[in-house]
Amino acid sequence: MLFSGRTAMMVAALIPAFNCEDRIGGVVAGVARFGLEVLVVDDGSQDDTTGAARRAGARVVRRSQNGGKGDATRSGLAVLLGEPHTHILMMDGDGQHDPEDIPKFLALAEEADFLLGNRLWRREAIPPKRFWTNYIGTRALELMSGFPLEDSQCGFRLVRAGLLRRMGLVGRRYAIDTEILVRAGKLRARFAHVPVQVIYDGSPSHFLAVRDTLHIVFSSVRFKVDEGDLRHDPGPELWRRMVTAPPVLPPLPPADESKPPA
Repeated sequence: MLFSGRTAMMVAALIPAFNCEDRIGGVVAGVARFGLEVLVVDDGSQDDTTGAARRAGARVVRRSQNGGKGDATRSGLAVLLGEPHTHILMMDGDGQHDPEDIPKFLALAEEADFLLGNRLWRREAIPPKRFWTNYIGTRALELMSGFPLEDSQCGFRLVRAGLLRRMGLVGRRYAIDTEILVRAGKLRARFAHVPVQVIYDGSPSHFLAVRDTLHIVFSSVRFKVDEGDLRHDPGPELWRRMVTAPPVLPPLPPADESKPPA
């Protein structure tokens, strides 16, 4: 449990991951340093992403097939929103989000319902193609959300659990990030931005810049007019009755280094 001012917060991190065996352990350990519970959704990885995450201390939802970030995010939320968390921290499992930025989100948690990471403040650190697709998408989504956005496609964000439970999420792939943003605007959420580090180390991205940006922009029209949101937060108990959560694998116990290898 964390405390912000006089308010107790229970923050859980949701990390969708695909073929991140070599990175997910470091991400989980970095998040856990700040006292957050971690749920990794292994989206049908072909490597040992699940084992690496569990050995680092995360619970894991293991999906049998890759369905994209949208399906993975909904799987994780099905679990976490039925638990007594006050906030859900969302971040990627490939190491592009620095856990050291987490205290910035926690410090502002009482001031907004939706804290959105902003990478575009350091334009020189972003590959030009990625910068311009993000910039164009952000400008388009300002119109849909009604909020002056700085980096609409950043997946590093902190959202009140009660706000997420009201959303009828249906978005596929990376459109899920846009959908959460647009629906938050419709639900009159309080927004704020948090400057975050930019980490591009040349590793391949699952984000297809042109195709995914176009899909995101056009999908936002659907999210704007969709009537699937709830008027009130149903709360964790009713959420568990409404939504079927997938099985969750527990963390693995630490290896006993005193024992010789078999």
